[in-house]
Amino acid sequence: MDFLSLQPGDPKRARRLGIFLAVLALGLGIWGATTFQHTAERVRADPGLSYRTPESLDKMLARGDEAERGGDRASAITAYRFIVAVGAGNNPELEPYIAAARRALTRLGVEPRP
Repeated sequence: MDFLSLQPGDPKRARRLGIFLAVLALGLGIWGATTFQHTAERVRADPGLSYRTPESLDKMLARGDEAERGGDRASAITAYRFIVAVGAGNNPELEPYIAAARRALTRLGVEPRP
């Protein structure tokens, strides 16, 4: 079947092309909805999933350092605890951020939570 070679006035081929495109759109819609649902379930199960990148942990580490230098101890502790909580896992790429946050919490006299 050659769907793309339409002859003017050929309603049978035009109908076939329309059905093919409708089925394709429906299939892509179902695939997109399924993918979205799967991603939503993963994020619900692991809220830190979207923050578990070196860039976001680097920003939070900088935010904690800035808060600590500014004298805002509570904000610094919150930022460092966030890094420890979100970074918890087996990703060696994130280990320097977690170690830095744990050192900062120890420096602030707070027990780093796992």
